[in-house]
Amino acid sequence: MARPKAVDYDAQRDRILALATAAFAEIGYPSASMAQLAQACGTSKARLYHYFPSKESLLFESLDRYTRRLLELVEGVRARGLAPREELPELVRALMAEYRDSRERHVALLNDVKFLAPEQRERVRAQQRAVVDAVADTLQRVAPDRFSPAERKPATMALFGMINFTFAWLRPDGPMSHERYAELVVELWERGGGAGSPAVHTGVPSADAVGRA
Repeated sequence: MARPKAVDYDAQRDRILALATAAFAEIGYPSASMAQLAQACGTSKARLYHYFPSKESLLFESLDRYTRRLLELVEGVRARGLAPREELPELVRALMAEYRDSRERHVALLNDVKFLAPEQRERVRAQQRAVVDAVADTLQRVAPDRFSPAERKPATMALFGMINFTFAWLRPDGPMSHERYAELVVELWERGGGAGSPAVHTGVPSADAVGRA
């Protein structure tokens, strides 16, 4: 007869997963042994194996959960049926809110996805691509005549470039909050990267508007 799960099994598993992901970000996935991960999680190696059969399974579940979470956030915003010019800022805000507490997961995603088995790596990367494609679609609807088909993905990646590497320097306890930085990105993008109309939040006219004055 199988041993029943403890009442707090799922909570303990989630706790171990979070601590192990932080250890991957700190130690580096190739260097992290199950013994080191157990120590980082404040548990024994045997107990760690009770929850996860290998460090590979820890890495995959961490990255799979994270990219699935990002995709769910993006799809949730898009399901609200907002106008494109409202949808794009809301996507930036939703992603930045998630990034505020996801530094370790973001570091592991950047550095360690290459260590996954091919089918696992493809699953994670497919979810990443779906996030990018969804934002690219919104961007295209914001400014249908602003970017050529060849420019749409580079423009989308430029927007992601403004927010994805904040894990390296933007701290939750720093002088600028993640919420304020999201508004800064929105303001900068609306002035220069969107359809070329006045910025929604600042009222500052675009170069096209100035030229017509």
